[in-house]
Amino acid sequence: MRIGIDARWIFPRISGVGRVTEKLIQHLGEIDSENTYLLFFTEPRLMNQYASCWSKYPNLKPVLVPWGIFSPGNQLGMPSLIRREGIDLFHSTNYMLPLFLGKTAVVSTIHDLIPIKFPHFTPRAKKTRFNRLFRRLLIQCARRSDRVITVSRHTRDDLMRILGLPPEKIAVVYNGIDSKYHPQDRNGHPGSLPPDPFILYVGRFDPYKNVVGLIRSFNRFCRERGDNPRLVLAGHLDPRYPEAIEAVKELGLESRVSFLDGASEEELIQLYIEARILILPSLYEGFGLPPLEAMACGTPVIVSDRGSLPEVVGDAGLIIDPDREDSIAGAIERLWNSEALRSELREKGLRRAKDFSWEKTAKETLKVYEELIGSGE
Repeated sequence: MRIGIDARWIFPRISGVGRVTEKLIQHLGEIDSENTYLLFFTEPRLMNQYASCWSKYPNLKPVLVPWGIFSPGNQLGMPSLIRREGIDLFHSTNYMLPLFLGKTAVVSTIHDLIPIKFPHFTPRAKKTRFNRLFRRLLIQCARRSDRVITVSRHTRDDLMRILGLPPEKIAVVYNGIDSKYHPQDRNGHPGSLPPDPFILYVGRFDPYKNVVGLIRSFNRFCRERGDNPRLVLAGHLDPRYPEAIEAVKELGLESRVSFLDGASEEELIQLYIEARILILPSLYEGFGLPPLEAMACGTPVIVSDRGSLPEVVGDAGLIIDPDREDSIAGAIERLWNSEALRSELREKGLRRAKDFSWEKTAKETLKVYEELIGSGE
């Protein structure tokens, strides 16, 4: 098979979708030497960077295209390029597809339906401001796909209930975890980390991530404590959403709360290892990689009871109501104060994390490709 994968979802500032795309491609290269993968990029420097990383996989072939994902040229130019390259199957690792792909088999990955279910969760995102257009695009993408991959049973149920997709059209393929995420000795808090034990949040700053609620709950937890707990917020700072920075200033927490903008993957692993607790109090998640990565590093986690988070974490973490500051603060206090509970959740988390790997993700994705081409749909 000649398989095209839209690698344009990998941006210079890596995001959740970009990371999933990157890891999927890498591990397809590791497990599959028979099929040829054409990987479409728009930025030459980024393409050359990944071409170097993937050079040991001769069947991974980066291809530079002149069209952005959302450009009219993408709709007009990609179909003819796909036909010229003799591509049997095209996989978009997010919701956007070129029109008129003809007989080429199509797979798309839909990670969540946040802009449709909860447009107020991302109020300043373009896909929210143009919600009607985005909704139509996503529905068309799902309907035009021969198979839709989704990353959790929770999102699968959303696709069936909200978009009306039949269950046989949907494949649940969980995201994975790299072997580099594993327990390691602590390095004694390098310079970018606070000197005291800290709670870690990893992610974006959109309102649905509930970072302001976390900051307020952390402030509640810190009241009248004799120790000096810290909170580290690691993620790309977004000028559209300054509320977290404003909340820290409003509550006078500048000495306790640190922002780490754009940590590398290696820095992220060190953060997980050094943290006493990882918390993700989101109001919704289609999957939620940070708790899984933290568990693999041996760090106990607290997650909200929303979206797919309970599905991913299972019984290996504390579950909170993200709408209640007392629930968040209470869980932090319970876990912070109990070495026995942290040890119990550490062991449970390590066992749970073993159920997920990018190799498994790649194998299950390849199975979707093979079933689709083999069935002649």
